[in-house]
Amino acid sequence: MKASEIMNPNVKFATLPGTRERVLQLFKEHGISAVPVVKDGKVVGIVTRKDILRKIDERQLALLMTPNPVCVEENTPLKDVVKVLTTTPFRRLPVVKKGELVGIITVMDIIKKIAEMNIEKPIRDYITPSIVCVWEMTPLNVVGEIMRLSNSELCGVLDDEDRLVGIVDEKIMLTETLIEEFIEQTKYSSSSNTDDEWSWDGLRDHFVKYFEVSVVKLPKEPVKNFMKKPEFVYPQTSVSKCAKKMIANDLDHVPVLDSLNRVAGLVKDKDLIKVLLEV
Repeated sequence: MKASEIMNPNVKFATLPGTRERVLQLFKEHGISAVPVVKDGKVVGIVTRKDILRKIDERQLALLMTPNPVCVEENTPLKDVVKVLTTTPFRRLPVVKKGELVGIITVMDIIKKIAEMNIEKPIRDYITPSIVCVWEMTPLNVVGEIMRLSNSELCGVLDDEDRLVGIVDEKIMLTETLIEEFIEQTKYSSSSNTDDEWSWDGLRDHFVKYFEVSVVKLPKEPVKNFMKKPEFVYPQTSVSKCAKKMIANDLDHVPVLDSLNRVAGLVKDKDLIKVLLEV
């Protein structure tokens, strides 16, 4: 199987010259978090929410984007694509033909393919045996700080009986609306007190490992008001069934319960796609 069989050929992209506002418009209209940047038909960069939030005062796309992104050719074997995604921080790779953009492959695209493959192997070999959990009445801003300190991308929510009743992740922590508020607030921050005012409270695309600061403030309401339904799997759940659950619920990570329905860890999408290196 090759990259051309997995990629999305209807890739959204920005062109040079361009602006931050145009990129944000693409993000909002299409529900995406990054776009390749093209000049004269060639891929010259990629821009993500991370780039926009890190360079909040910059409007020009040429200075916002990460230049010379890692790309794969359309005939690159899928195993090689998986190797790149599982050994780098990247969650998407532009696909090119003679340097010209012809598609894009994301981790979720590969998860979708795994869901179609009916791989019966149990997920137990792809479980991360740890997961941060909080009480359902914990204020969301405190949950954000807990996730920041633990460098967690997903947090389980427990009730008074220690049952998993929900999950929160970075997609909940930051919406496109908050990104816009972030930009507007930062425009009016003085350079003299910006460092003191900025603190992290949850950033959607690449989360806390890439962001040290933010003026976005999370509400102090209980986390139960924001959590998602607690989708979960068991160690004996098949790889393809787990992939289907990720797709159906738009999850990058799925909590794992043991035989007593206690939280036992989680499965990350990047770990799950490693199964393709074995088949």
